[in-house]
Amino acid sequence: MRTRAAVTRENGHLAIEEVELAPPKDQEVLVRMCSAGVCHSDLHTLRGELRAVPPLVLGHEGAGIVEAVGSRITRCKPGDRIVVNWLPACECCQTCLSGRQNLCERLASTTFKALLVDGTSRLTTADGLPLKHFLSAATMAEHAVIDESSVVPIPDGVPFDIAAVIGCAVATGVGAVTNTAQAQPGLPAAVIGCGGVGLSALLGCKLAGCNPIIAVDVLDSKLEFAKALGADDTLNSTGSEDVAKDLRAITGGGPEYVFDSVGAASTIDLAIKAVRPGGTATIVGLHAAKQAVEIPAGALVLQNKRLLGSFAGSIRPRLDLPKLLGLYLGGRLPLDDLITKRYPLDELGTAFEDMEAGRVARGVLVLAPQA
Repeated sequence: MRTRAAVTRENGHLAIEEVELAPPKDQEVLVRMCSAGVCHSDLHTLRGELRAVPPLVLGHEGAGIVEAVGSRITRCKPGDRIVVNWLPACECCQTCLSGRQNLCERLASTTFKALLVDGTSRLTTADGLPLKHFLSAATMAEHAVIDESSVVPIPDGVPFDIAAVIGCAVATGVGAVTNTAQAQPGLPAAVIGCGGVGLSALLGCKLAGCNPIIAVDVLDSKLEFAKALGADDTLNSTGSEDVAKDLRAITGGGPEYVFDSVGAASTIDLAIKAVRPGGTATIVGLHAAKQAVEIPAGALVLQNKRLLGSFAGSIRPRLDLPKLLGLYLGGRLPLDDLITKRYPLDELGTAFEDMEAGRVARGVLVLAPQA
């Protein structure tokens, strides 16, 4: 079938094209995409900065309606509303069996190479160029073929755009707080970086009962979003001579938890310095993924600090995504305030620009009527 999609044929080149999408195989599903989140990971991939390289169709946050299923599908049927799980774990390798489905052993040879779980693709351009599926998802398109393991049902009452951002930004940010750091109520927390993931971590801190919660960023616009979502205090790091000292002053000795949604060498260093003795610094972002970062061993050992990495919020997708959907329905995650702008597919370039400029908390593409 033909469908429109956000295609990057080479680094830095973005076009909305009509592409060929092959039908689903026996354990795959065809989804009419209704919403897709706009994430920094998609922009990094467009620029060739991550492991998955063009040519491919962008997008990994997404939600929509099942239109067709393969002959061996048991988890869904046509007409079902679903959110895309971009971490399609095998659920049978040793890592999955140990409860670490976000680290499934087959992801490295499939999902992180922008392939479906059988190692192939269903996408080609109209002129015959093979395309890959970013993170086994390719959600920035009017239709997508995904593996059955990528399908998670959406309860009635959850809008498609909310479900889409739960699939990555919210799962990553909230999961870093509740799964990785296992934050406890009544203790101070700081979030470095107030993009979609950082703001989701802030919501995770509120969910966990942390107090106070301090948001740190270089843009006042993002700090305003953080205030609106419940930050008790904000700190623009460009106006501070010593951000770690300022955080210690605000919290009376330093936050018990620091969540770094940026993951640059400078913010990792800040997270370790700012957290109080015995506290936990959790690194969520990937800006320094290809760099060697110096770690102050004295602070870790002599002050008994913990430094944790959190990939995709340490989530178990088929367990945690339904839980997050339920928390939204129960009013525990105010995600309607997280989405600040919606765009048609043709305005994806503008959505990327707004994200980089800090004009949105989280933007989403509206690909079909919202039901």
